[in-house]
Amino acid sequence: MAVVGGIAPFDGESGVWLRCALHSHSTESDGWLSPEMLRRYHAFGGYDVLAITDHDRYTSEPSGDDDLIIIGGTEISLVAPKSGGPLHLLGLGISSMPDVTLESSLTEACTAVIAAGGLPFVAHPVWSGLLTDEVEGIELAAGIEVYNSSCRVEQDRAHADAHWDLWLSRGLKLGGIATDDLHYPGYEAFQAWTMIHARARSRDAVIEALRAGRFYSTTGPRINELTFSDGVLKIGCTNAKAVTALANPPYGARITAGHHELTFRAARLRTGDGQAMEGIINGDQLSGAIFQSHPAVRYVRLIIEDDQGRRAWTNPIYRDVLQAPA
Repeated sequence: MAVVGGIAPFDGESGVWLRCALHSHSTESDGWLSPEMLRRYHAFGGYDVLAITDHDRYTSEPSGDDDLIIIGGTEISLVAPKSGGPLHLLGLGISSMPDVTLESSLTEACTAVIAAGGLPFVAHPVWSGLLTDEVEGIELAAGIEVYNSSCRVEQDRAHADAHWDLWLSRGLKLGGIATDDLHYPGYEAFQAWTMIHARARSRDAVIEALRAGRFYSTTGPRINELTFSDGVLKIGCTNAKAVTALANPPYGARITAGHHELTFRAARLRTGDGQAMEGIINGDQLSGAIFQSHPAVRYVRLIIEDDQGRRAWTNPIYRDVLQAPA
């Protein structure tokens, strides 16, 4: 039975949580591992789903004796129309290479990925140096990479939160995935992943859930509750140092752990005796937060940060869900 007030994928629908690596490269392009070894590496690493996204090609599913789900993928190289730099597009869930060239526009590339049965995601927009106004066609994409481990290791350009908010503020509906963009095992491996809640452990169910936005992204923290009721948004999570609610700028709120830390436009979760929920498990840690709805908010997305600086991101929750009852 669905949870009253629960927000997908935390709405109580039956299914299974799957740990997914949605951006990786093999020796078929510029990775260090063969497709077969890439599969074994992720199975050994505790993943449930792997997308092999070699550059500008479709790599066939490698054989293996594990239960890892392989979804077809590619990373398409385009040229950003204004900045002139790289514009890379992931095609996830494809079964053949989309019909694109380096000269294709983002609109044409997204359309080709969809025609090939896949979902387009704009990869590492900060590493690429993308201008937020040079992505005509991004409305066709399912989302963007909000975090990319390879870009962190290479240049400390992993986060795309600012780009995401600017695009969401324009009314675009984009999910956010976190990936390793694995090329070199041991360097950027197993640092970021996407948690998908699928109706079953199958390729079709994974693509269906990804298309429906039934996932969250993380570099470590786990989210276990997300509800909205009577104008209050509540999130529950593993131990956190801070919980942030980001909406269309300049709206947002942040709560931090510790008796003397600042909290802005937010409220701490309370214990039964009405005291602030502090230090319940391992010192000064938060196990969640609550945020009041605001009439000017068109969307809100939540970020969990632990005391090691690792983060988890929800997908945007849009105005139709956030309409507080009269």
